[in-house]
Amino acid sequence: MTTHTELFGALPGSRFTDDPVLLLPARTPLDGRLDAGRRELAEDFEDLADDRWLKGDHVFRKRRFGLFAADTESRAIEPLEDRAFFQSTELNPYAGGMHRKFEPLAARTRANPYLAQLMWDVLAVLPGGRGRTWEVGVHLMRIVARPGLPGHPAPEGMHHDGHAFTSITLVGRADVSGGVSRFAGLDGRIHRELALERPGDTVVFEDPRCLHDVTPVEVAGDAALATRDVCGFSLNPVEPNPVEEDR
Repeated sequence: MTTHTELFGALPGSRFTDDPVLLLPARTPLDGRLDAGRRELAEDFEDLADDRWLKGDHVFRKRRFGLFAADTESRAIEPLEDRAFFQSTELNPYAGGMHRKFEPLAARTRANPYLAQLMWDVLAVLPGGRGRTWEVGVHLMRIVARPGLPGHPAPEGMHHDGHAFTSITLVGRADVSGGVSRFAGLDGRIHRELALERPGDTVVFEDPRCLHDVTPVEVAGDAALATRDVCGFSLNPVEPNPVEEDR
């Protein structure tokens, strides 16, 4: 049976079997409600806070963060209490080992219909049998570059995120050169490079099976500023489905 989604159309039948990385081109046009929500989400990137956990004087990343619980049977999404974001130093040698407290998502972002649909459509991509309820971390991130001052989407280099699955959705890209997502096997050899170019283009990957990073964002041409806006999801099952023993 073919699975259809609002934002990506029909999904490929074979997902995450041979390749832990799946590219989902944005479907256009969207219906009026979802298109309006996408535009409102893009506007929310104008109100992100500086990432105060960066090293050095150049602030090249702005962000907000929120957590949700998504019940795939009842189709309910509930916001969770804000908490700090933690990664080990093994996963993130750049900023790991710290409980990083980011500014929370704005109320209108939490209520955005496009964001809710994006959660459901990304969850629809995942293999079955992983669980009914998922914790979804929502990361809104803007990478900023100026002439001679590139922005670094992944200053830690090739890495795991430490989640069951991760998704990255492009929300906006202005005067950018670079910003290419790269994926490597566990041996470190790069096997795929993806440049998300259209708003809504999304990549979903099974994090334990691959490494990933993003090339620096630089200013294209004579522009004075370049920005790359993405909405990332960290996806982890919190209620695994029971496994029945063979009898």
